[in-house]
Amino acid sequence: MGTTSHAITDRLAALLDEEHDLRTRAIHHGGGLSPAEQARLTKLESELDAVVRLLQQRRALSVFDAGDATDDPADTSN
Repeated sequence: MGTTSHAITDRLAALLDEEHDLRTRAIHHGGGLSPAEQARLTKLESELDAVVRLLQQRRALSVFDAGDATDDPADTSN
């Protein structure tokens, strides 16, 4: 996994931590979240979805690229 993938996973971890903090706060305070916190949680959910998709794409591409590197271009048996 390259440096960019590590940056993506670091961002994912930070977003998950913030989401966890907001959800924990909502549970422990009993009154839920303020409108600003609810808006932030909604935004976090969207950002998490986007980061997960990006990470999946990068991992898929790295597997595809690794497969290309091992293929013998002279092999026409496929």
